Amino acid sequence: MAKATSLLKAYLTNTIPPNGGFIISSFFDTGSAYAIYEITSYVNVKDIYKSPDGLVFKTDGNRTHVLVEPATFINRFSEPVHREKGKSIPYRFSELEVITGKKQEKIMIPLEPIMLYSSFTILDTVGEDFSFVFHPTDDVYLAMRKFMADTLYNDCNLTKDECLKASELVLATIKKFSIWK
Repeated sequence: MAKATSLLKAYLTNTIPPNGGFIISSFFDTGSAYAIYEITSYVNVKDIYKSPDGLVFKTDGNRTHVLVEPATFINRFSEPVHREKGKSIPYRFSELEVITGKKQEKIMIPLEPIMLYSSFTILDTVGEDFSFVFHPTDDVYLAMRKFMADTLYNDCNLTKDECLKASELVLATIKKFSIWK
């Protein structure tokens, strides 16, 4: 069975899997239903240390995102890569699959992951935000798909069908992560 642990707890207890894993982090906007998820994978960690911004992993990795944009978002026509800090992801509309929800919210999922070279940082979480590390087990993909569907449903108030479709698209991008090949 796939095992997920709070990233901070895993760091403090020295149980982050050194040979690889997946990290799912969320960043919720306190003033709206705007949310960003980061899904990061890594292998063969050389070092992990705390910085003022979060945990720094000295290794290569892959990352993808999920952006949930409410219908009331003022800058909805602005490319996600050019939005203000805390509301941007490193993609243009042409690089995203966009699901329009029943309440006209948009769920944006990259078609391809990005590569992270030599090191990357998992930002500290505040408020309702979270970061979980998933250990690489045989059923880790199923566990992450279910986790994403559940958090989109519970934290972003999307319909069950929207959450299932989005989690399938996220899983398709995660399976393209090159560091596992």
